Amino acid sequence: MAELRAEANTIADYLSKNHFLIPMYQRNYVWGEDECGQLWDDIYHFYKNKTDDDEYFLGSMVIYAENKVQNIIDGQQRTTTLLLLIRALYEKAKGQKKENVDKLKDSLADCLWDTHRRTGEIFYEKTHLKSEVATDKDSEKLESLFKEDIKIDEKDKKLSSYEKNYLYFKRKIDDLALNEPVEWLGFCECLLDDCVILPIECSERDKALRIFNTLNNRGISLSTADILKGIIYANKKEDEKPIFAKEWQNLESLLQDSNYLKKEDVGFLFEQYEHIIRALHEELDTVIPAVLDFWTKKDKLNSKKKNVNFAANEDLLTQKESFEFIKKLGDFWANPYDFLDEQGKKYFAILNLFPNKLWRMVVSMCFYEAYKNKESLKELLDTILPQIASYCALGLFWGKGGGAGLFWGFMKANINLKNKKREKIFEKSLNLPTLKMPSLENFIDFSQKTIPKNMRYVLAFYALIYDEKQIFWWNSANKNFSFNLLEIEHILPKKWQDNYYKLEEDEVKGLIEQIGNKILIEKKLNISASNEFFAKKKEHYATSFCAEVKALSKSSKKNWDFKDIEERNRQIYGGFGEFFSRIF
Repeated sequence: MAELRAEANTIADYLSKNHFLIPMYQRNYVWGEDECGQLWDDIYHFYKNKTDDDEYFLGSMVIYAENKVQNIIDGQQRTTTLLLLIRALYEKAKGQKKENVDKLKDSLADCLWDTHRRTGEIFYEKTHLKSEVATDKDSEKLESLFKEDIKIDEKDKKLSSYEKNYLYFKRKIDDLALNEPVEWLGFCECLLDDCVILPIECSERDKALRIFNTLNNRGISLSTADILKGIIYANKKEDEKPIFAKEWQNLESLLQDSNYLKKEDVGFLFEQYEHIIRALHEELDTVIPAVLDFWTKKDKLNSKKKNVNFAANEDLLTQKESFEFIKKLGDFWANPYDFLDEQGKKYFAILNLFPNKLWRMVVSMCFYEAYKNKESLKELLDTILPQIASYCALGLFWGKGGGAGLFWGFMKANINLKNKKREKIFEKSLNLPTLKMPSLENFIDFSQKTIPKNMRYVLAFYALIYDEKQIFWWNSANKNFSFNLLEIEHILPKKWQDNYYKLEEDEVKGLIEQIGNKILIEKKLNISASNEFFAKKKEHYATSFCAEVKALSKSSKKNWDFKDIEERNRQIYGGFGEFFSRIF
């Protein structure tokens, strides 16, 4: 029987007598300022109110020893954060010369590094924390925090969580030392000697892994990606585990460094693959399984009594080919513009203005169908991206722009792609019984009531319909600009003059908010044109990189009035209608 041992430790004993490793099957370090603030407040409140024999329990940890290193199964967030706190305390103590502080410095240093038993010399390269789960970049930043001299550029917008939390504690410690100079030494001693932790140590890794999976099943807050990674890792042969660990880490680094993806982790890729697998099974049920269930819950029926967890049923998660495709899919989504030609890039940029991202599932299906040949993939996306953009726009015009309203259509499009259909992949559905424009009146009503982010999508799409050669990226005055960052300009200003227009205020406001009075323009020009009349605005419009804005600057009109708005309403309506007639 595998042995379990549990004995309460002070923080000083727990950290000074152990070396810790965050193993591959753990999750990333995710604690932020909120969690750090709670930890600080708890310890500080305890310190201010404790009596002589009080101890403060900071929780339990699950660990197992391997090669004289404690692998942390549960508790890495707290352990890592405590070490960051103590590193910040040490840095503060380092600058003080009092005798009692020297003893404190030694105690703090023992928690962070190996030290010489007799001389107290610190071996900075022998830190008490290593992480296999951190990306290469984050791992370097973590290591840099435990060097003798810390150098952090606080203006860096890509600080790691380790750096942010260290800086948070540094500010708290500086405030404590400034406002309560007598108290901060007592706070440190309280943390080290009066705060306790309960390490639950297991003698075997397999036992520890079972504990790990049990904790997951009981709702420990691990991400989907963390759990999937752990299951794959546990099913690898011993000689395969280090290779897989490095490959997963490289994939995380790829997504982390992506200029396109912002918050998505590897779980996003498994979600996209789920949509692909469902299409391969021609599954159209809108009751879609959670990603974790789809990959891990074999033979589980959904609410319609259907067995649709195809990946779990076929044991796809542990098959080598599945992760190989996930890596390739990661290459695509980390840098999608590398897989598109110039026209494809424009439609892809437009789609990224759409208020939800469900359309990505169709792009992922395109990748699955053609990823083995990059040129074929470009050709396929050239055909499909205008169709996706059009379907999304129709969803907005008909009031079905939310995920639920278009989801069936996206699923059907994926099945059509699986069946090698390339033209007209979208079909009529219950939510969109027609793939044509609504009436002009309904279209205008949409434009008056829709939210700005929907309007930006529609205006950007129309800019490409207006001129398919519209540039989407340019350099001006040594600065790079993107069409997607343009702002909505009201050609007839919102701030109208009472003595110029002979209409009721509500009527004027309704007309001003119609699409015929809106256009995308550079921020600088939007500010300079501001509330000017049309004749003056044209001077600013002339310098725009937007084809339709530049065309407006050449208009012979001196004023822009309600007839012009109504005329442009019809022009935009007709442009979309003609475009959709070719697409659908």
